[in-house]
Amino acid sequence: MKSRYIKRRKKFHYIIISVTIIVCLLGTVFTSLAILNSSKDLLVANAENELKMKMIDVEHNLGINLTDSQDDKVNGAYPYNDKVGLLNENVDKSNTYYQVTDKKNLTITTDNVLTVYYISSNRNYISFDVIKNLLSDNEYKEICGYLNTPTDNDGNYYVLICKKFYESEKYGYVPCQLEVVKTNKVNDWYVQDEVVKTYSFDLSKYDYLTIEELEATPFENDEMHRNIIDKDFFLGKDKPKYSQKNVEQILKDNALSYIDIYESPAVVNDGIFKCYLLSSDYYYNKENRLISDLDDSDYVYKVVQGSYLIVSLKEIDLLNDCLWKFITVFAVAFTIMAVVITVEIFSWKDFKRRTAQEETRLEMTNAIAHNLKTPLFVIGGFAENLKNEEDTEKKLHNIEIIQQQTEEMDSLIHRMLDLSRFDSPALKLNCEVFDFKPFIEKILENYYVHTEHEIIFIYNSKAKIKADPAMLKTVLENLIDNAEKYSDYGSDITINVSDDVLSISNQCSSFDRENLSKLWQPYFRATKGDNKSGSGIGLSIVKSALEMHGFKYKAEFENGIITFKFRFTSLD
Repeated sequence: MKSRYIKRRKKFHYIIISVTIIVCLLGTVFTSLAILNSSKDLLVANAENELKMKMIDVEHNLGINLTDSQDDKVNGAYPYNDKVGLLNENVDKSNTYYQVTDKKNLTITTDNVLTVYYISSNRNYISFDVIKNLLSDNEYKEICGYLNTPTDNDGNYYVLICKKFYESEKYGYVPCQLEVVKTNKVNDWYVQDEVVKTYSFDLSKYDYLTIEELEATPFENDEMHRNIIDKDFFLGKDKPKYSQKNVEQILKDNALSYIDIYESPAVVNDGIFKCYLLSSDYYYNKENRLISDLDDSDYVYKVVQGSYLIVSLKEIDLLNDCLWKFITVFAVAFTIMAVVITVEIFSWKDFKRRTAQEETRLEMTNAIAHNLKTPLFVIGGFAENLKNEEDTEKKLHNIEIIQQQTEEMDSLIHRMLDLSRFDSPALKLNCEVFDFKPFIEKILENYYVHTEHEIIFIYNSKAKIKADPAMLKTVLENLIDNAEKYSDYGSDITINVSDDVLSISNQCSSFDRENLSKLWQPYFRATKGDNKSGSGIGLSIVKSALEMHGFKYKAEFENGIITFKFRFTSLD
């Protein structure tokens, strides 16, 4: 009955723990999915707004003409930066990967994530990859060294100039000659600069130009203007994370076209925690431009119409955005599981403790009844004989037996009270520091006369002990009584104090090693020692007293000799 109850209680705890773990895990999964979806919706909405604003900015820039003043147009002056102006210094290139020659031909990156580019027939830009491929590693490092040189005290600094270049339909402007020049803010013209180093390239060894493009005459800056390649651009600081090829590959992998993302942005998943937002827009541009008439050497105004496709890409990293939210959710779930499991474990331990206490109580009750039954039976029997006995000598014998049994009952009751007192939380230690050797010798004086065993006392320590004298006396008396009671006839009892350890050893050939761990239990007595008188409480009292002092203790049995020892706190 009791075993079935314990199994049901154990099963109940397992069910509570299992249900808690399952509920927490499911809650964590569903909460994480909800966080993932809500974060994705929010990030996509923010990205759509960002792309929309960037497209508006690009469209605005596309509508700005960087040509010279209206008076120059009227006078027929051909604007320099319309064709030959490879890099216009007035253009903001802080977030530009492809260098802009004319804002009507624009490719921009923002934060190395958002890529906005155009697709048109003209490619009036220079690509970083093209320049980097034309230069050897040593040449690239050499130019970087010039560009990173600080301005000197005279205000001179180094710039990289594209001296000559071809126009490629596929790759934009491809330089065939670069120059490092030393210039100054006071220098207005290119001829005022000092050419430090020239780098020339044989473009016939590369596939950047077709044969027709290579046969054409390269463009070359004049003595006034500088085609400056931006320092940050050349150092690769503005290189975006994604390029036009990346966008086209993503569209291809997901079977999308520019038309599919024109009406509304498309979200493309890449695993669980990453996705891309693709957006597209057309920009139609009409403007009056001063161009050369084929039949006339004069310049005339004509309406020029251009169509630009702007495609944008934004990477959305959900893991980076949701990481701390996930950590919080998992931490809460783990905390709940830990709390419930801890409560259940303590509850189960408390249940086992109470069950063990109940078993101990029953055992103690049975032991007390057994220990009291024998002397009461003897007292009752001899008292009955005493009533009918007329012989004075026999009466005295009966009275003596009754007194002996009464004394045993009194001793048992006092030991029971001592054990109960040690278990009481109200009991406090009254510790003192004293010499241990004379303390033990005084206790042994009472045993030298009455014992049939020889007591050998060995003391090899100069340490003083800190303990409750009255309680420690009870400990030693119980250990010595136990050794005296269960020692083989004619054997010695050895008390040894070495350093911080006290041990009491005696020969007990009738002891069963299997009972070694049970010696400290209340009312336990070895089976082979039942012929000895005793209550079975003494070692329990020793255990409680040593634990109150914080002393470590143990019992050993080797070669027929049982040893009780404890380590006390010494004060040298």
